[in-house]
Amino acid sequence: MKGESTGVLRAVRSRLRDARLRRHLRGLLRRLDLPLPLEVGLLCERLGELRGTPIALLEWELEPTGPSGMLVSRVDEDVIVFQSRTSRAHQAHIILHEVGHIVAQDLDGVALPQPLLRTSYTARDERDAEIIASTIMHRALSMTRRLDHVAQVGGRSVQSSLVLWDGWT
Repeated sequence: MKGESTGVLRAVRSRLRDARLRRHLRGLLRRLDLPLPLEVGLLCERLGELRGTPIALLEWELEPTGPSGMLVSRVDEDVIVFQSRTSRAHQAHIILHEVGHIVAQDLDGVALPQPLLRTSYTARDERDAEIIASTIMHRALSMTRRLDHVAQVGGRSVQSSLVLWDGWT
C-alpha cells in the first residue's frame, strides 16, 4: 500500500507542477505579445528583453548521436545551440525545448551559477522543458489555424475582432 500511495502522490505533484508551468507560460506569452504565426527567433528576442538576458540562437552541425540542442548560459547571454541538419519544424521544437529550460528555471527562481553548461538534466527538468515547448507549439498552431479559418470565413477585418481573438490566453 505504501508504494501505491507514494506513486499517487508523485502523480498528483506532477500534475500540479504541469498546471503551474502552463499557467506561468500563459502569462509569459501574454506579456511577450507575439504575433502569429509564431517566429521562434522573435520569441527568444522578446523573452531575452523581458528577462534582461539576451538569448542568442546558434545553428550548428551537431553529431547525430549526440543532443540535437543545448542551452549554454553565460554571464551576459544565454545561447541556444540547435541542430542544423534537420527540418525547420524540428529546429523550432529544439529551440522551444531549450527555451523551456529557461522558463522553468525562471519559474522556480533558480539562480544558476554563471557561466553554466549542463551536460544533463533531471527527468523532471526534461519533462518541464518538453511541456513548455509542446504547449507553445500547440498554442501557436491552434491560434494560427483559428486565424486562418476566420480569415477564410470573414476576411481579415474580422480577424482582429475582440470577440474572436483572445491572443495567447
